[in-house]
Amino acid sequence: MKDYIVKMNRKIQKYFSIALNSLVEEKNWRDLGKIMAEVNEYIQRDWINDNTSLEVIKRDDFDGDPDASGYDLITTDGILKIQSKLRVDKLHLEQTRRKSGKNTIKENNTGHVRYGVDEADVFIFSRPNTDCYLNIKEWKYVVIPSWAIEDPNVPGYLYTIVPKKVWKKFQDNSEKRLEDIYESVSNR
Repeated sequence: MKDYIVKMNRKIQKYFSIALNSLVEEKNWRDLGKIMAEVNEYIQRDWINDNTSLEVIKRDDFDGDPDASGYDLITTDGILKIQSKLRVDKLHLEQTRRKSGKNTIKENNTGHVRYGVDEADVFIFSRPNTDCYLNIKEWKYVVIPSWAIEDPNVPGYLYTIVPKKVWKKFQDNSEKRLEDIYESVSNR
């Protein structure tokens, strides 16, 4: 059975690679972002573990949360919750969730749902270089604490699109910033 799974896995990887290369060639950032969202979580996990003093793991406690809301990565000590995003252009934060009672207030005019400011401690936006999208060594990371992207017009909830004037303040020193946010959260 294991040999069959390995053989099938190679076929899937082949087709995934063809599709990925095609989307990169077409500069289809939207569809690339969709298929790379899960991949990005692993990329960010390794980037954090390799470049900071923090140790993070990918969240795996989705049994009680069908929307997988809140965060994607968490420090091994359970202190810092990280939401991972992959964005080429605008840093949008809208998401699709079930339209349940708990999400009604978070809805906006697009039908998507806003993040609550308390769902994650920090958002990390991976910013691929569009000239060499698949070379993750060329990616940049924007690390923004949740409190910094709270929408002043909707207290308690984050912007649906982070204004450029806000995220520009956070585009440098990502490794140090992430460690500083961890310290801040651990001192609460």
